[in-house]
Amino acid sequence: MQSNRLRYLREKEALTQTDIANALHIGQSTYNRYERGVREPDHETLKKIADYFHVSLDFLLKHDRPYTRKEPGIELTAFLQDGSYKIFSRTPTQKDRKKLVSLIVALYGDEAEGKKRS
Repeated sequence: MQSNRLRYLREKEALTQTDIANALHIGQSTYNRYERGVREPDHETLKKIADYFHVSLDFLLKHDRPYTRKEPGIELTAFLQDGSYKIFSRTPTQKDRKKLVSLIVALYGDEAEGKKRS
């Protein structure tokens, strides 16, 4: 594992070693050793680190992929259009899905447009 990537990820998110150690349920000194390359995390801890920073294990294990933090969640309009859900035990029709998307756009459309223009 490239220990410098851990420091890069931590500093990019403006976190302390203690913040990350607490989130991973490990000691700060243990995390410090990972970051300095003195100690390697076990597989489970490595997966927790990747999940925490929303990066791939490949990224942590030296593969050169750019870092992009992805916020957890889904795009609501895409989810509503997909239709793989139920409302009151009923799968919505195509017409229902279009109405739901229209409702979301009516509620949040101006805010979404404002963000795009910024």
